[in-house]
Amino acid sequence: MEKLKIFLDSNVLISGLYSEKGGPGIILDHFIAGKISIIISQKVLNEVIEVLSEKLQKMLPFLQEFLLSYPPEIIKDAKPENIKKWSGLVNEDDAMILESAMSCQPDYFITGDKHFFSGPLIEKRSDLKILRHKSFVDILKKI
Repeated sequence: MEKLKIFLDSNVLISGLYSEKGGPGIILDHFIAGKISIIISQKVLNEVIEVLSEKLQKMLPFLQEFLLSYPPEIIKDAKPENIKKWSGLVNEDDAMILESAMSCQPDYFITGDKHFFSGPLIEKRSDLKILRHKSFVDILKKI
């Protein structure tokens, strides 16, 4: 069986690095154990670094260790011209992440950002399975 490909949003990655006990931590544990593949975009990585640098500086060594020991696949950000179609549905930053997720065709896009759950149109138009970490952990329990 092929590994599930998961695109992680920055909030899930930050939460997983901060605590191994919650859903995001369980997701990272599955990744470290080689059970799933994680993909992030350069923008996601930049957001993680920015948040940790501003609010959780003590977590920066954990991020560095994670990236060196268990590097996720890091893809290029979507082209700016590709995000225009999301105008009015999500902000520009979220559109960039959404387009990046679409480009790698993951099995699931895991996020805690409520903007991605504001209506069925985003999921339908993107053709992504967008889940909160808790719902994805329920899936992990079944595989």
